Amino acid sequence: MHLDHIVIATNDLDVSARQLADTTGLTAVKGGVHDGLGTHNYIVPLGRGYLELVAVHDPDLARDNPFGRLVLAALAEADEAFAGWAVEVTAEELRTRAQQTALPIGRLTREGVGVHHLGMTRAFESPGLPFLLARDAGNKNPGLLTAAHTVRPRGVRALSVAESRSDLENWLMTGVGVENPELPVVCLSSGRGITRVDVGTDEGTVTLLHTQPTAGQRR
Repeated sequence: MHLDHIVIATNDLDVSARQLADTTGLTAVKGGVHDGLGTHNYIVPLGRGYLELVAVHDPDLARDNPFGRLVLAALAEADEAFAGWAVEVTAEELRTRAQQTALPIGRLTREGVGVHHLGMTRAFESPGLPFLLARDAGNKNPGLLTAAHTVRPRGVRALSVAESRSDLENWLMTGVGVENPELPVVCLSSGRGITRVDVGTDEGTVTLLHTQPTAGQRR
């Protein structure tokens, strides 16, 4: 089990990708249209994990599925916002968790290839909690894609969420914290959803804040 990716919802993929590259040196790779979900994406590979920039191209379709609703909710009051985050597990772990929680397993694909997921409804209700995903066999992790970064990313160093640590650890059934490189999550006592993402690079740390995630800061 490890932190897989962080979803950044935006009303304009090109604008957000350009701003992220200008402020952080991290470059997005064009993704594509999610099958039947009303959303499309760009990928910012980080080596270990990635950022997913997601926009809505068909609001009617998006309103009819958990992922689309997650993105629409994030954009309700902003042109750009953190929408959620995902933890990768094995297919067997996903099935076991579905049995334990009585939650349905969903499907998200692009051109027929993708992931099975669990817990997006929980993430919608409490955006600091992640959804779980298991990739199709042979589906390459987007974090390993090649991108024209001007810095060398070294993965997510810390993810700060406004969520009870006990609630998060009960959901994941494991410990979290910066001392855990697989789940370097900092839990805050107030707020809602993701508040901050720190990405390590060979030139220092890039910080993305909830107010406008792609207007990153280098430290």
